[in-house]
Amino acid sequence: MIERFGVCFAPGMDERVISVYLPVGYGACDARYPVMYMLDGQNAFEEEKSVYGKSFNLHTFMTGWEKEMIIVGIESSTENDRRLAEYCPYALGRGRWEGLHARGDETMRWIEEELKPIIDGRYRTMSNRACTGIIGAATGGLLALYAVAAFNHVFSKAACISPAICSCHEQIKKQIRMDGIDADTRVYLSMGENEARDKPALARMMGRILGVGDALMHCGARVEMVLQENGRHCEADWRMQTERFMRFLWLEG
Repeated sequence: MIERFGVCFAPGMDERVISVYLPVGYGACDARYPVMYMLDGQNAFEEEKSVYGKSFNLHTFMTGWEKEMIIVGIESSTENDRRLAEYCPYALGRGRWEGLHARGDETMRWIEEELKPIIDGRYRTMSNRACTGIIGAATGGLLALYAVAAFNHVFSKAACISPAICSCHEQIKKQIRMDGIDADTRVYLSMGENEARDKPALARMMGRILGVGDALMHCGARVEMVLQENGRHCEADWRMQTERFMRFLWLEG
């Protein structure tokens, strides 16, 4: 079952749709459930609501998966520059995204201070950090990575799929070292083999992923780093990783 409602998104000064997947037996019991928040939430469930016609189909996956939980999809802006601003946590200098008014930290504070209390008040959640995770892809993957570092008191798990860290990998490594990471933190980092234009570019991309993963592990976090064979930068390929990242984050001992 998927429920939807609108909320005021303060960083963007507009309304966003929140899509909430509830486990099959939610209405027949009084159990409480872990929660995964998903950035670019319009791509979480039905394909007809997704931006590019392909979604993660998380509702279908969850129906047959062994661990029941609530998935909260948070709609992003359909205007690319606004989305980048809302999901980028760092003010960047010369180069890519130069002059972007970064609002990523504002977005995460809104999730922590406004959206999460709504979800915890409306649904039977396990609201503690051990039972709270976040998913993001591309720029959403960057913000999910920032969330598990700067908001580690809220999120203990993050799936960061093809995270857009090329312009700010040094900042995110500094963030991880500065904020510290609780040892029970789990982070899934991935990149697709076909996302780079050539092998040297792929090597640079993977080098950045490895650098971030090393910084996380140095703080005691458990990290899984994946190079998806023939993986492209698209939901059709990202969703093929769902079983892997969900199992690592929630089930592996």
